[in-house]
Amino acid sequence: MSRNEYTSIDQFLSQYTGEWGPSDGHWYGLDFSWNGCEYRFHTGVMYESEPLTLPDGRDADFGVYRKLDHPAEGHEYGLIGQYATAAEAVKQCIIDGVTLAEIMVHPDTELLGQD
Repeated sequence: MSRNEYTSIDQFLSQYTGEWGPSDGHWYGLDFSWNGCEYRFHTGVMYESEPLTLPDGRDADFGVYRKLDHPAEGHEYGLIGQYATAAEAVKQCIIDGVTLAEIMVHPDTELLGQD
């Protein structure tokens, strides 16, 4: 993949919302670059064995991570935030003063890979 293919936040969210299954066009995660840093939008948790529970009692089904300059303890990414839904993640996650929703459709965002 090169540069950003998303032209609307709904286009991005459609790949992370609904019934889950690779045949349904859903992805597990997305690596992207913004303002010279690498990030990962990830379904579930990356470094925990159990799903995490948010303060309101819901499971954290999505996490946003930043790639670390100096990985520690086998962790390549550091957690920015965890969210119950993809829609909440794009609204509530702020990176460099910009919402994840704006970042995901910005033409300067580079999509590095999906899995």
